[in-house]
Amino acid sequence: MKEFGEHYRRGLGMSARNNALAYGYSVTATASFGMLAHTAGPMSILRIFMFVLGSGIAFAGVNALVTRGFRQRVEEEPPVVVALATAFALVSISAGVGIAALIGWGVGGWVAWLLGSLLPTWTYLTISALEMALARGVQLTVAEEPPHER
Repeated sequence: MKEFGEHYRRGLGMSARNNALAYGYSVTATASFGMLAHTAGPMSILRIFMFVLGSGIAFAGVNALVTRGFRQRVEEEPPVVVALATAFALVSISAGVGIAALIGWGVGGWVAWLLGSLLPTWTYLTISALEMALARGVQLTVAEEPPHER
């Protein structure tokens, strides 16, 4: 039974680590969509595609930036750093959804659907990166050995 418990713990760890950032973005995108549906007027096919377009532009832009025009690979952080960083995800998710709310209330219309996905996506990715950098710093400060050795 002890062996099963260890495998279960590993399974939870793999599931959380492999899905953590995508899960945070999924929550951000879903809640931003809901916020826009509430604040930026009625949904339409055009507005839904504006939402898709804004999200895609934000991801493409960030990927182009961090890979220096898709020419350089970005190294991954160790799993223990990712685990700590995603524990802070409430901040990045809330910031992204908050931006969607402001855009929905302040801009409205189809433009809000474009900006209401682009800016929350950019916000989530940017703040998630800060959370990752903070987690790396915390790990280096408090851990007995470097994170890449665990």
